[in-house]
Amino acid sequence: MSTSTILELRGISKRFENIQALQDVSFNLREGETHALVGENGAGKSTLMRILAGIYTEYDGEYLLDNQPLHLRSPREALSRGIGMIHQELSVMPELTVAENLFLGRQLTNRLGAVDWGRMNRIAAEELRKLGFADIDVKAPLGNYSLGTQQVVEVLRAILSGARVLIMDEPTTALSPPEVERLIQLIDTLRQSKRSIIYISHFLEEIMRVADRITVLRDGQRVDTLERRETSITHIISLILGREVNATLPAALSRADGQTLLSVSNLTADVFREVNLTVEQGEVVGLYGAIGAGHFDLARALFGLYRIDSGMVAVAGQNFPANFSAAYAIRHGLAYATESRRQSLFMTEPIYRNVMMPHLHRLGRLLAPQPRTELELAAPQITLTGVHPNDPLNPVGQLSGGNQQKVAIARWLPFPPKVFIMAEPTRGMDVGAKNEVLSILRDFRNQGYGVLVVSSEPETVLSVSDRIVVMSRGRVVSELLNQNIDKDVLMRLL
Repeated sequence: MSTSTILELRGISKRFENIQALQDVSFNLREGETHALVGENGAGKSTLMRILAGIYTEYDGEYLLDNQPLHLRSPREALSRGIGMIHQELSVMPELTVAENLFLGRQLTNRLGAVDWGRMNRIAAEELRKLGFADIDVKAPLGNYSLGTQQVVEVLRAILSGARVLIMDEPTTALSPPEVERLIQLIDTLRQSKRSIIYISHFLEEIMRVADRITVLRDGQRVDTLERRETSITHIISLILGREVNATLPAALSRADGQTLLSVSNLTADVFREVNLTVEQGEVVGLYGAIGAGHFDLARALFGLYRIDSGMVAVAGQNFPANFSAAYAIRHGLAYATESRRQSLFMTEPIYRNVMMPHLHRLGRLLAPQPRTELELAAPQITLTGVHPNDPLNPVGQLSGGNQQKVAIARWLPFPPKVFIMAEPTRGMDVGAKNEVLSILRDFRNQGYGVLVVSSEPETVLSVSDRIVVMSRGRVVSELLNQNIDKDVLMRLL
């Protein structure tokens, strides 16, 4: 690796209205280096990378490329200067061939001006061979291949567009272990060809494998930049959290079985494998993992919204059939609030209608509105969950995020389930709203319901859970009683 700096940020500050996202952050990247950027959610990683990639154009501070001042005005300009960003959500076209994706927007033409498919196929095959991916058929639709291969194609597309700096944002969150290994091999190949990579990931073991240097952000500020060979995961976590951490992990949970409301046995799908967990009566279980751990897909699978390959789901001792539906899950005692309120709620519909939507089949005529009956059933639940303002005729879209979450909870109360599955129940809320929602979940526990809280925010599961089940890369890696546990314990299990 060269010690020559090709890209540098000096004293970068960025503000969004009342939020100081970055404050006086400096960062540099060397030729042929993989430089990892780590920090908690909200630490400023994505903001910094969007400045580097030309997405955010207004900021304070200096941006230098090859020791020359630069102010990018767009991602297109960034790519023209050799800086490409590989987003977590890929921008490939699955219906097009591999070669067509590699040359998307810049097809090669012959002397007559027609697209030269043969030449594009030859170049695509040769470039993939150089990177160690000769097994990819450039004439096949990209959608025939796994997400790992699609990511390889997106990386190569950026390289063929002239990128010598690649920004990779959580590149392995949706990949299987073999695909992660192939991506790490690709990064090693790129490093040998003097490409420089900025690598963002929550997986610290992965960071320790790929990075030459590691920069830690906390609360929008740079804490330190470390040589990977001179640090450890424990030290990195202490820098991320701002305090020393205990190097000893707690013992795995050992407990006697109680009355089980939700039982998951050896559940397997494409993104998680052999998952076992239980939720007891009067218990809150936190299901924690980094983004891409598979815990959100598991929550959808438990509610019949994600295909299960094998394993068993049971509620109150009753086994669910294979390929059960969400309607079946509702009828047999499960409720689910997704992590995206905008996907689960109807923003233009009144509050009462949102509350009653899952239960219209119970009222007889599914397609015939019955406002009076719906209002009578919904109004007490709106009051119970503290929706404000609590006028059931108000459109949900006019409520704050915290009150929308209360509506997402209230909708399951007219006909209460046995188990509530709550994905990111406090995401994007202020402190007061978070406490109100968590109090509702504790009340559910006290009333004898089971609650499964699914989150990538350690504070959420630590504040409300009796037990915490940790997932990493699609598998359960630990199950702990929530006693004397803090964030460093959870982060070291990812």
